[in-house]
Amino acid sequence: QILAFDIYGTLLDTGSISTAVAEQLMLSPEKALELSLLWRRLQLEYTFRLNSMGYFEPFDVVTYKSFLHAAVESGYDVSSTTAAAVCEAYQRLGAFPDAVQALTELRNSDTVDVLVFSNGTHALQMVNSALDAASLAPLVPNQYLVNSVQKYKPAFEVYHGLLRSLGKVDSPRDVWLISGNPFDISGARSVGMSAVWVNRAGKEWPDKL
Repeated sequence: QILAFDIYGTLLDTGSISTAVAEQLMLSPEKALELSLLWRRLQLEYTFRLNSMGYFEPFDVVTYKSFLHAAVESGYDVSSTTAAAVCEAYQRLGAFPDAVQALTELRNSDTVDVLVFSNGTHALQMVNSALDAASLAPLVPNQYLVNSVQKYKPAFEVYHGLLRSLGKVDSPRDVWLISGNPFDISGARSVGMSAVWVNRAGKEWPDKL
């Protein structure tokens, strides 16, 4: 069995970016969290829109542009220097408390293989920097990133590309997606992969599509 771990929202706490937002924009914790949540929603919306239009931009670029969008929509005048500083902090997100322990146990298992499966980009070593900062890099040395197919989750090509790289096109159930993002779970299940939803928010399954 192969466990393919999503990073953002699963291993790394995207909500922790609000600290950098608060510092750079001099906002209250409440306002910074509000902006951070909008940023994350727009970041994903940008990837969906790019898929729909048949375009691809690296995830670090998407992250930067969606932050500027979130700032404008929230009424904040943000310079390119400030935006770059906030986005640089995206490479230093904190890990969820259970991530290191879980990956350590899995790393020592003889029954599963573990890899990272992410929208993150090779550009600027975005994924490697984030995993290093969270002390997760030694636990998940193997990666499959969406650059390989120039699409974003939940496009069919992304999951099929993962299966092809693993030699599992004919046995997709052997590959388990582990993700905190419902759209990601739905994407994996649509190609026949197995999946585990990490319910970080402690709420009922929200996706009705």
